[in-house]
Amino acid sequence: MLVILSLQSKLRPMSVSRRLLLGSALSLPLVGCGFRLRGSYTLPFETMYLDMESNTPFAGLLARQLRAGTNVRLVDDIKEAQAVLKILSNTRTRTIVALNTKGQAREFELRLKVVFRVNSPDGADYLPDTVLTAMRELSYNDDEYLSRHAEEEMLFDEMQADIVSQMMRRIQHTRIPSKP
Repeated sequence: MLVILSLQSKLRPMSVSRRLLLGSALSLPLVGCGFRLRGSYTLPFETMYLDMESNTPFAGLLARQLRAGTNVRLVDDIKEAQAVLKILSNTRTRTIVALNTKGQAREFELRLKVVFRVNSPDGADYLPDTVLTAMRELSYNDDEYLSRHAEEEMLFDEMQADIVSQMMRRIQHTRIPSKP
């Protein structure tokens, strides 16, 4: 105990400028390798109009990601937009994968398929029709009947979040055609 106290008295506290310099030096390799926070996207558009049904959980998640995680400002009028994100379809499916000995479903395959495009307000394609699909498997047990629906909804929510992230990455790499 006495040795620890004597060591602490000999060590001087690091000045603020030294701490700042040390922190900067340690973070420099991360910047050089392209590190950035997950969920932060720089899109090639300043304004965007969402052409989709707005009262769905998917629309809310997509709009929230665009507002909070990108440089884009969402507009309510298509004429003000530099780009239009149109959701062509958003389909959920549940397929029986395995049956038990009584012929009842034991395992399901859940799929979420979203088709979208990004174009200019006048119709020029920035990103042609793009299909994104997510899939999860759900085991089913008769004893856990009440929790199955909640687990299924949770899996669909996770798939929606994955699809939105994939959409942001695709849109981020979209090229705006230069005007002649």
